[in-house]
Amino acid sequence: MFYSEIDDILLAVYGNSQQRRVQYFHMSEKFKRIGTDAAGYVLIVLGIAFSPLPGPGGLPLVLAGLGLLSIHNEWARRLRERLLDHGGKIVEKLFPNNPTVQWLYDAVVGMLLVLVAVLAWRHAAIWQITLASFLFFIALLIAGLNRDRATRLKNTLVKHKK
Repeated sequence: MFYSEIDDILLAVYGNSQQRRVQYFHMSEKFKRIGTDAAGYVLIVLGIAFSPLPGPGGLPLVLAGLGLLSIHNEWARRLRERLLDHGGKIVEKLFPNNPTVQWLYDAVVGMLLVLVAVLAWRHAAIWQITLASFLFFIALLIAGLNRDRATRLKNTLVKHKK
């Protein structure tokens, strides 16, 4: 019923059916673009909002939003390609193969885990428990990326599966 009303309006405005089909196609393309871009922006905003939560946070949502925006926007395509191409370099700069820096990261992980244990042991308020779970996942992330432990663990698991 809704589409027949649109057809009636387009027929009154644009006349014959060929003009109406062309105009309807252009309108639907505009609506698709607006919907895709709006969904991309919503995913980016949700990714930023979910970033303090435990787990991967909002990074997958931000990348998905950039993926949707890159369909119609060149700036989003360039940014997404840059993030995918240079993401490993960021990890290499944050976690260099320097023993002093590796020990410092290990000390930070230890302190974070002690803080998590203290907050969990105290039966703290809900915001403190949320903070403790967030810090726990941050500590696991740092411990996995430091000394290339995540790659070594992955290779060990792959060997055992075979």
